[in-house]
Amino acid sequence: MIIAIDIGGTKISAALMDNNEIIESKKTDSIIHHDLDNLASYVVHLCQDWIEKAHIVAVACTGQVGKHQVNFLSAKQALPLQQQLKAGFGLPVVILNDAAAAAWAEYCLGPKRQDSTLVYITVSTGIGGGIIQNGQLVTASDGFCAHIGHMSVNCPTALSVQCHCGRINCVEAISSGTSIARQASTILKTAVSCKNVFEQHLSHPEITTLLDQCADALVDLIANIKALTGTTVVVLGGSVGGASAFKERVAAKIAKLPMIYQVSLVSPITGEHADLIGAAMYAQTINGFNDGTQ
Repeated sequence: MIIAIDIGGTKISAALMDNNEIIESKKTDSIIHHDLDNLASYVVHLCQDWIEKAHIVAVACTGQVGKHQVNFLSAKQALPLQQQLKAGFGLPVVILNDAAAAAWAEYCLGPKRQDSTLVYITVSTGIGGGIIQNGQLVTASDGFCAHIGHMSVNCPTALSVQCHCGRINCVEAISSGTSIARQASTILKTAVSCKNVFEQHLSHPEITTLLDQCADALVDLIANIKALTGTTVVVLGGSVGGASAFKERVAAKIAKLPMIYQVSLVSPITGEHADLIGAAMYAQTINGFNDGTQ
């Protein structure tokens, strides 16, 4: 069996899996932004009851997941997380970026496509992505690969938005759930979450304009990705990406792009467990249980 773990900025999910089937699952709050140094022991404790049943640990993790360390960009700190987890579990550990894991799950379990290319975008607390090119998950040894949330986009209304990565006008700084909540709070003159925005404030004219602008920025990113990869399909997931009020805007704007930039925008088929399933499937695919991400 496989212990699959999804380490995110707000929550950590874990499952004991037999092939691609979830046998048991758990969920808890993440500690990335207030106790990162103890992350490995926290995760091992969460999965303690499963260790004797498993032969490998598959981890989908937020951040820049490299061969020797994970750079948690939003926390501005890096950890040798894979080695820490190997020591804690006493098992081989395969680790990859969470959006890359979801992309792999979507590619493996979704309809087979002749071009063997797919791009997955998750719009949630941040914006992440995974790219399958010619049937291979695109990776890099330092982990800074397919981090499409940190691609700068054209957004006339966002003249100079500083992203936590250090660049200006990254799409994550404009269109992520965190950014939408921040901008909406300024508009409404009261603190609101992104969830509040979609549940209570869609009729507010300035919020409508805000969501249109955020969708514009994401569509600019999608057009750039189309030019880069040639993909005909973009899977749009995440709590914001999956919200109908947002996704419908994005789809309508894609339809207005020049034909060469248009893609089919589809919903994920793997649901809330995409990262867990993708990590487990990737661990089985590489079948070497090595010390790197591939």
